[in-house]
Amino acid sequence: MTAKDDRYNIRVLDRAISVLQTLSDGKPRTLVELSDAIGLNNSTTFRLVSSLASHNFLERDEQSGKYTLGLACLELARSYQINNHIRRAALPELETLRDATGETIHLAILDRMEVFYLEKLHGLHAIGLMSSHIGGRALAYCTGLGKLLLAYTDPERVRAHYEKNGFVRFTDTTITDIDRLLGEFENIRRQGYAFDWGEHEPDVRCVAAPIFDSDGQVVAAISISGPASRMDPLESNQARINNIQHAAAEISARLGYHQYQPS
Repeated sequence: MTAKDDRYNIRVLDRAISVLQTLSDGKPRTLVELSDAIGLNNSTTFRLVSSLASHNFLERDEQSGKYTLGLACLELARSYQINNHIRRAALPELETLRDATGETIHLAILDRMEVFYLEKLHGLHAIGLMSSHIGGRALAYCTGLGKLLLAYTDPERVRAHYEKNGFVRFTDTTITDIDRLLGEFENIRRQGYAFDWGEHEPDVRCVAAPIFDSDGQVVAAISISGPASRMDPLESNQARINNIQHAAAEISARLGYHQYQPS
């Protein structure tokens, strides 16, 4: 919904959605913490959370008094997963890719200039350093998936967004210069895949490839992720690059795109 359509918004629904969005980071919060987060007084927030809890969208821990998302949110998320056509088309190839590489596999889309994870298949090796999760979000400019998706986004839109919002440096390899970032996007489009050199989490590496729909638009991306000890050197592992490009081509074909061929 664009800004000019705000007159159709229902304020109480906007506020209830703000509660759910605040809790979507997985951090339990008290009534006071929720009130502060969404900028409402305690009595208004109490009415909102009580209504949401009555429909199982929120749960309250009796000992701590803190609220978390409830089972109704999980039911909605599960329904979305089942019915999402990109995920349905991708899942068989994601499983094949995970089995072939042994590493963690992600499927994501770009939403509001952030990475949104539609699927995550854990690798066959124990690893506890990745913060990604299904339904979670990540900054786009410092992840392989995000850079891949931004590379196929209008560059002027990308520039305007980061000139307004800026960058946060997470590691020594985080790109925090817009011109350098746009230059990397040119390389990504030319080669057809993107790397993450530990730009958000220092010990995580990944290679990502685009998924095209029947109109030739990039609608999602997939990645192979793992620890630096197994993934490095990224650029010289041609077998892994071929694996990710082949899987992306197969998923794109399932979505009706038949021109994408791995290099």
